Amino acid sequence: MLQLAELVYLLVYLCTIWNMFTSFRVCEAIPLQSERNTTSILQPRPCWEKEEFSIIRECTPCSDYEKTVHVECTFTGFVEEVKCTSDHKYRSCRSVEMEELKFWKFEGIVVLVGVIFAIIVMFRQRTLDRRAEQKVRRQLESI
Repeated sequence: MLQLAELVYLLVYLCTIWNMFTSFRVCEAIPLQSERNTTSILQPRPCWEKEEFSIIRECTPCSDYEKTVHVECTFTGFVEEVKCTSDHKYRSCRSVEMEELKFWKFEGIVVLVGVIFAIIVMFRQRTLDRRAEQKVRRQLESI
């Protein structure tokens, strides 16, 4: 029987494999190994959680340059510029358009899988009906 730690490790591994082969992350609640190493309990809270702030630049996609400069771009691919009273920072954000696109991709995949399995069920049902009909015909012929 697997231990709890082994099950968690297996789940993270499977989600990582899934994320590599799909364009959207289903397992976003489970942090990747690289994300786990960057977060720590001892890190200070960001300024927007402690004090008043204003948003200088709304949530926008990161450019190639920003992806190399700002660590915040690696999590979602979008960044928001925030001005606190003490300093000027960037924070990771989620784009509404991107989330909507992910949702519709997911819905499309679900509908496609549903249609495929409905077709498989119809063919299987026809096959089973044909077999049952042949069996009844053979039983009637043998009488």
